[in-house]
Amino acid sequence: MGSDLDVVNDARASFEKNSDELSEKDIKLISYLIQHQHTSPFRGVVFKFKVKAPLFDCRQWWKHVIASNHNDEQLGWNEKSFRYVPIDDSSDFYVPTNFRVQAKNNKQATEGSLDQEESLKATEIYKKQCQESYKAYQALLNLGVGREQARGVLVPSVYTSWVWTVSLQALLHFVGLRKGKGAQQEICLYADSILELMSDVVPETIKAWDSIKGFE
Repeated sequence: MGSDLDVVNDARASFEKNSDELSEKDIKLISYLIQHQHTSPFRGVVFKFKVKAPLFDCRQWWKHVIASNHNDEQLGWNEKSFRYVPIDDSSDFYVPTNFRVQAKNNKQATEGSLDQEESLKATEIYKKQCQESYKAYQALLNLGVGREQARGVLVPSVYTSWVWTVSLQALLHFVGLRKGKGAQQEICLYADSILELMSDVVPETIKAWDSIKGFE
């Protein structure tokens, strides 16, 4: 909901000014707003995404949302519930195509890759644990255990999904953090995709935000 034009019209509301078409002056105003941290005009543009991601990405995503300074903004988060919906099959788990090693100078980050032999062993261990998790889950369901308790044995690589309603301001903040140095590669790929989708809707905002390096 909204566009670059809505950003500048919201910014000019205090002067009772309104543009019908985006002009060069409007584009300069967008850059000015970002450069000087005038963020409220970016809250009137709202996006809605349907996201499917591993549970560990989902939890990191949600942690960012509730811990950010923008949690009073328009925000919607409606997530698939494993209390209601069972896991369909053992393929519904994320398995990395590349296993990275722990970074030497960053306790929370990874870097590089395992060599081919070690990577094959890691893949085997990883897949086996996912399969065992699914088997345990199915065994509990077959015994009559309810889904809300059986889900406790699922590993964090299981896929979940949610609908995310978010303002342009909060979205840019999210992308800036998740594409930043030290961000986990898996969630960084989602940030890349979101930025690509946004660029079709608010191209001038993205250009200005990228050149100024976003909101602090």
